[in-house]
Amino acid sequence: MTTSPVEIPSRIPHRIGALLTVLVFPLIWLGGLVTTYDAGMAVPDWPGTYGYNMFLYPVETWLFGPFDLLVEHGHRLLASLSGIVAIVLVVATFKVEPRRWVRWFSVILLLLIILQGGLGGARVLMDERIIAKIHGCVGPTFFISVVAFCVVTSRWWFTGSRGEVMPTSDQAGPRWLGRFAIFMLLLCLSQLVLGALVRHVGIDSSPRAFRGLIFMHVGMAFVIVLGTIIHWIGSRRTTWSGSGIRTSVNMVAILVLTQFSLGLGTWVVKWGWPAWFADQAFASSYIVGEKTFFQMNLVTAHVAVGSLILAFWTIHAIRCLRLNHRWKHRSANKEIAGDMQTRPEQFQLSQPTEVPVQV
Repeated sequence: MTTSPVEIPSRIPHRIGALLTVLVFPLIWLGGLVTTYDAGMAVPDWPGTYGYNMFLYPVETWLFGPFDLLVEHGHRLLASLSGIVAIVLVVATFKVEPRRWVRWFSVILLLLIILQGGLGGARVLMDERIIAKIHGCVGPTFFISVVAFCVVTSRWWFTGSRGEVMPTSDQAGPRWLGRFAIFMLLLCLSQLVLGALVRHVGIDSSPRAFRGLIFMHVGMAFVIVLGTIIHWIGSRRTTWSGSGIRTSVNMVAILVLTQFSLGLGTWVVKWGWPAWFADQAFASSYIVGEKTFFQMNLVTAHVAVGSLILAFWTIHAIRCLRLNHRWKHRSANKEIAGDMQTRPEQFQLSQPTEVPVQV
């Protein structure tokens, strides 16, 4: 069977989406630094900065000033730049993208970043911790949405997903991989919410409630690691020729293991060694240094890598679902082609009836 050439739409929306992705990930990192350094109120007004227009605030004041002012004002500027790129993305997508659902996808991205900016402003003006929790969850959600946009506008969507799917065990292998990838993505989103609750815990929260959040967060981490291993094994057993599935699942596995290690490091630098290490010499002599450079950056890295895990689970899930869709439709086409060869009389086209036309 021969395949017809695929007409690929303009690459401009994909490139702008990739630029937006490159901007949003450092934005998440800066947002993590804002929370880690308690710099959320370093600039008490919004959308201006100490009475200035945000874009006209003197550079030397914030660039060479206090670090909390640097990260807070830098976070605002990078967020504004991301919003401008999102507007350009909508205009470009509506101009050159033929798929209507992709065009409206770009509008959803713009609405999400406007919502995220509004939540950031409300966090400053109202100084409410609950808004900070929502703000910390919407940011990664926007990030994975932009990543999904990049996947559906990429060349892979039209060409890479046309590779042969050859399951080595049974025909149902690819179907459960896609569903399991969606399940893992939802688990990681739940873990993100738990992490936001831990980072923005209220000062009036009881120790028992905080301890419960910590144990839930740690328990979910073990579940995610186990689920990732199961999915990685399943992806290795199924051969997807030329599809990029193995590459994406390998990246997910590497990032999950890295995140688990960062989580262990975060526990140690925030609360010291666990109690079962208390008799060890290195544990008994260890002193937790609060707000040190190493502690702040390790905790922030733990937050940022969590968003990367969500991004690569999104890529992997979309690839699995796309390949499963291709496999299902190609199998249906092969079945029809086989029926046409074995029972051609059922597919005979009736002769058209000539109808006289009066001119």
